[in-house]
Amino acid sequence: MANIQLTTATTGTVTAMDTQQDLTVIHDAGATVTLSVAFPSTPINGQSFNLCSVGGITTLTLTTLVGTISNIITTMSVGGTATWKFYSTKWYKIG
Repeated sequence: MANIQLTTATTGTVTAMDTQQDLTVIHDAGATVTLSVAFPSTPINGQSFNLCSVGGITTLTLTTLVGTISNIITTMSVGGTATWKFYSTKWYKIG
């Protein structure tokens, strides 16, 4: 069962993911123009991170304090989803 974090985003919101969360749903009434999302700060090997947006995101910035993020996305369509899995020093995009 996924640990879900619901976030109501507004333009410029920085959403930091809790290490315990593996699914973040950006829910809002309409499209979010600009959003920054910080991946979990203390990930463990095999940890998944899933991001989905109800209204879409025009400009998306992804950051991490540990390692790097492969295949960074910069936008998300209405109902869009993306999944990464952490191993060693990198978040690998798997979906």
